[in-house]
Formats: sequence, structure tokens, C-alpha cells
Amino acid sequence: MTSWVAIAYGALDLRGWHENQTDVELMLLPTMPSEPIGLADVPAVLWRKLMDGPVPDTGLDDAEQALVREFAAAGIASEDPSHPARILELRVPWMSSPVHEMVYALVASVARDHGVDAISIKGPMLHRQGLREREHSGDVDVWADPAHLEVLCSALEAWGWNGRTDQWSGLSFNHSVALEPGSWGCELDVHRHIPGCAEDDAAVFGRVRESSQATLFAGVPMLTPDLPAHAVIFALHDLRPEARHGKTAVGAGEHAETLRLGGEKVLQFANSVKASAVLEPALRLAFPTAHLRVDHEVPLNWKWRESKGWWRAYWMIFRSLPAEERLLFIRRAVWPQAEVLAASDGRAGRSTPSLVGARFRRIAKLFRW
Repeated sequence: MTSWVAIAYGALDLRGWHENQTDVELMLLPTMPSEPIGLADVPAVLWRKLMDGPVPDTGLDDAEQALVREFAAAGIASEDPSHPARILELRVPWMSSPVHEMVYALVASVARDHGVDAISIKGPMLHRQGLREREHSGDVDVWADPAHLEVLCSALEAWGWNGRTDQWSGLSFNHSVALEPGSWGCELDVHRHIPGCAEDDAAVFGRVRESSQATLFAGVPMLTPDLPAHAVIFALHDLRPEARHGKTAVGAGEHAETLRLGGEKVLQFANSVKASAVLEPALRLAFPTAHLRVDHEVPLNWKWRESKGWWRAYWMIFRSLPAEERLLFIRRAVWPQAEVLAASDGRAGRSTPSLVGARFRRIAKLFRW
């Protein structure tokens, strides 16, 4: 006998959401590439019935049997009671933007279906944990298992996110991949590592995963760092230098309070990912009576960002790379992809960019110390 259950890559109950000014009762993200859809009236009642299922065909009238098959074709119902995207409960949005909450649910679902471990970092969780006042973020940050980052990025292309033209794609020193959103209106940053950690990428990701717990985003669980780990991640992100791009330096005192909110377990986590050398001034301000022992140096992934000269930065990057990546790095540094140069000229406001001129400007830039 055919029976049905409710499935989705994300599901929100908008009936109790204070900002809902429409008749839409449910916001659902189907399990096939699409944007969120809304259900109201009879379809919403039927979908909630399936959520309490399995519901046999014999428990549905003719109109409902036809509708549930439309649900299945759309990717919001299934005959499989153990479907990995089965939804068992509905909640109102906890983020100020339901669409952004759906993005987290989508990434979590895609990562699960492709066997990729992924952790939500920064964003609204910082506000929820009391680490920052601002509630909303314009983009979504995800830390993926570095060994499978490309798998996740490729899988998300079907959902409308495409990798931005990147000079350093495929090189492990590149700490994140920016995915442009298409119609979603929300950029995705998929992180390989967080600069400032001297431990290797895989080990750092493992420590973060151990220090995380599941949080529901539109009904889908996704790992998020606990308070001590997130305080360290936030501090590293905010303190990160970008000397060549004129980024204003953030003082250690500005993040001492953030680290203090994470409690003394911050010290343990910072040591476990070898971030204590970078954070030492802020940690000493946050925990003046604690015994802080730093047994590692500031990593190259931090030092090269402090350099104001391109050659100095590139030399440190080169030294940090595995042997098999060094030739590609040299090629990209001296002779970037044509689309990278075109995008750079576009950002500089050159209305009639010349590839030859761009290459000369690039080479000249390399000799600026």
C-alpha cells in the first residue's frame, strides 16, 4: 500500500511569524533545485497531515491523492518513510530573514546528501550567543570539511550558486570560496580554514566539529560552534589583517570582551587550534589572571596578510604551500586568468578594459614593495 510523508530541504511555519502579512502558511524548500515555495489553505493542511504520517492513499480522498502526487513531483512528499529530508516538526523562523534561514537549511541538506561535513559560522548565531549586537548578516558563512570543499561548492551550483571568478581557486592558502547567489540574493562563503590557526586545516576543522552542536535551521539540523569556539572564530575573523587593501586594524582590546564572554574554555580551544599566538594580546586582556602558555608561532597564513608589499606576501604564501601547488601559484601570480583581470578592471571603473594593459598593470603591481 502506498503511503506518504512530508519532505523538504527546509520548512517554516509562517502562521505564528509576526512579520507575515500574507495568507501563506508554510514556506517550503523542495528537495530538487528551486526556490522556496509557499502553501496555504488545503495544500498546507494536507502537507501538515503528511508530516504526521505516513499517510496511506486509502486515508486520502481523490482530490488529496491527486495533490499528494503533485507534491511528490515537486519534491515535497515521498513514499519513503526513511527519506533523509523527511520533516517531522514545524517551527516559526528564528532568524529575522526566513529566506536566509532557508539558505542555511539548503546548505545543510545538500552537505548531508553529499556526505560533506559542514558547520555554520558567524552570522546570526553570533547574535544568538550574545557575541555581537547586530542580528542579521548579508551573506551566509559555512566552514566545510577542507577535503570535500569542492564537492559541496559543485553541488550548490545546481541551486543557483556559482563560484566567483577567483585568481586563487584550487590553491589551499585561499581560505574561502565566494559563491554568487543568482536569484537567491544571498552570497555564500564556503570556508576551508580560518586564518590565524597554526594547526593544519583538517585538524582545525576536526576541533571545531568537536566543539559544535546541532542547531535547527528551517527544521534542518546543522552544526554550529559552541560559545568558546565561536568567540575565538569571531575574534580571528575580525582581527584578520589585510594590510595591502588598507583595512583598518582592529585593536586587541576590542575583542577582549568577546573572548571573555566565551569563558576560560576559550583558552583551551585557542590552544587546540594553535590560535593563541595571534590572539595572545586579546587573551591576556580578557583573562589577566590565567596562565597563558603559547607553544607555537604566528602562522604564515596570518603573517602574509600583515605585509604591505606584494612580493613579501607572495613569498610567504609560496613557502606555506605544498610542493604540488607551488607552480600553479607562480603562474597565477604572474599571469592570472583573463576573466580575473577583466573583473579587476571592472572594479577599478575602467569602461574599456584592455587585456594587454591589464597584464602590464599586473606585472607592475608585483614590483611594488
